[in-house]
Amino acid sequence: MLAIKNVAIKGISCVVPTTKINNVDLSQVYGDKETLKLISSIGVESRYVVDETTTSADLCLQAARQLLLNLKWDVQDIGALIFVSQTPDYQLPATACILQHKLGLPETVMAFDINLGCSGYVYGLNVAASLVNSGIKKVLLLVGDTISKIVKPGDRSTELLFGDAGSATALQYEDNKLLQFELGSNGSGWENIVARNQISSDVNRGANNAFLEMNGGEVFTFTLKTVPALVNKFLQELSLSSSDIDACIYHQANHFMLKHLAKKSNFLSEQVAISINEYGNTSCASIPVTLCARKRENYKNTLLIGFGVGLSWGAVMCDLSESILLPVEVLINDN
Repeated sequence: MLAIKNVAIKGISCVVPTTKINNVDLSQVYGDKETLKLISSIGVESRYVVDETTTSADLCLQAARQLLLNLKWDVQDIGALIFVSQTPDYQLPATACILQHKLGLPETVMAFDINLGCSGYVYGLNVAASLVNSGIKKVLLLVGDTISKIVKPGDRSTELLFGDAGSATALQYEDNKLLQFELGSNGSGWENIVARNQISSDVNRGANNAFLEMNGGEVFTFTLKTVPALVNKFLQELSLSSSDIDACIYHQANHFMLKHLAKKSNFLSEQVAISINEYGNTSCASIPVTLCARKRENYKNTLLIGFGVGLSWGAVMCDLSESILLPVEVLINDN
């Protein structure tokens, strides 16, 4: 377990694209009962997807602007910007550098990308908190994906599941605050969620040039084997039980899986927030989206759990009781 002291999560904001897709309507395109059963199992009733020109950075940019405005942060005080995504705007340069410029952050800002998906938010929090702990007083963590761009049309295992979203999280030095992490990876299962086969595209903007492939059965097996053991061990190390947790936010992989995970760790349904029904699986942004979409009165003992592509996983215990959690917004700005 990794404990990082004197770091507070001051606020979180999220943005989704303008286009909303109703999966039940889409099921009529396939015209079979199996599609409706699949929709019921994964639990995705609707999701938001980008057009060809909107990028992950566009979504994160609006989220960052809204968060900075609400926190009344002076951009000159920000010392680092981290962008977490598996669908960056370009192969190079780092999208974080582009966002540093668009946000008007000073040239003294450290800006870099992290290539992670489902566990990316927890990993990003760990890196951002480490920077704060090292002396950088304020850090902006931008996490987002546009997975719909790499979903192969007609592949129901992915087409009905994934949505797009961007988020911004502000971390700041604060005495007597504590973030506790448990992180891990097992690259032997890397082929179970992969984008490797080149696809042609007439769109010049973007670095996404391969369709997503997912072995759902293997991913499900990995998740049920790894995540409950991670959570139960983590709680034991923290000297906590499941009843001590005010809110448990899992990566929104699919609804059927989330119910099994909660059951194996003895969480009640009211402890586990769900947003996949409305937003789909938004990859690395699914945890902040769920926090903002399903805001609760008590977020003191909050457990965030990411898992998936890599294969990798992570959990963090944090106190969000004083954090600003803004409602999820639809993209409205011309970035």
